[in-house]
Amino acid sequence: MERHILTVDVEDNFTFDELANKEDWPKYEGQVVENTLKILSLLRQYNAGATFFVVGTLAERHPASHSYLHKSLRDVAMDDIEADIRKSSEILSSLTGEQVLGFRAMGYTIPKDETTFYSLLKKHGYKYDSSKKMNKERNRQTIQKDHLYRVFPSSVDILGLKTVFSGGTYLRLLPEFIINRGFSQYTMAGQPVMLYVHPWEFNRDQPKRNVRLKYKILQSPLTFSTEGKLGLLLGKYEFVSIRKYIGV
Repeated sequence: MERHILTVDVEDNFTFDELANKEDWPKYEGQVVENTLKILSLLRQYNAGATFFVVGTLAERHPASHSYLHKSLRDVAMDDIEADIRKSSEILSSLTGEQVLGFRAMGYTIPKDETTFYSLLKKHGYKYDSSKKMNKERNRQTIQKDHLYRVFPSSVDILGLKTVFSGGTYLRLLPEFIINRGFSQYTMAGQPVMLYVHPWEFNRDQPKRNVRLKYKILQSPLTFSTEGKLGLLLGKYEFVSIRKYIGV
């Protein structure tokens, strides 16, 4: 059976930046544990593994890091990025008793100074990062080794254009034949597909929340096809964590 990579971004039903009223942020956190348990149940059903990137603030309230504050890193000072990297690692390590090996920034954002960013991750004990949407060559090489391992989401050719198909809004909206085409292209290239999903995508009963129109459309429960699509893929392929795939 072909082996691919599955990752889960354990976060709230929305990000702080999506809210129309920022003061609403503390109100909607009751579904994260319940929705994550749904994913764990699905993984047990298919004997599959996955990497869980956990937002540090969630871990405080309730071993890979999805940052501490869950903010875009594009416009954050490097000193603040290092503080976030360190704090999220310390919190998750204290809860699990293990070194946190992987990092993923919110929304596949990465600072312009990539070299310093990767050096900071390495300094604080990380072995791999999955914060960038495309590699420099824009090819199907899922895993690259430089300062540390870098793991990229998967893209598919549609009318001559490359588009990510392996998670988030892309996975929810794209038809199954496009997703299957993407898997076939990676199989032909001898590379794993890297899927990423979010717990809130497994619960159509979302809390009422005041978000901007763009997110009301993109995150409408009418688009929630992730659970069904993941179930089909788990039945066809073997999925493992990043750590198991790269052997760190």
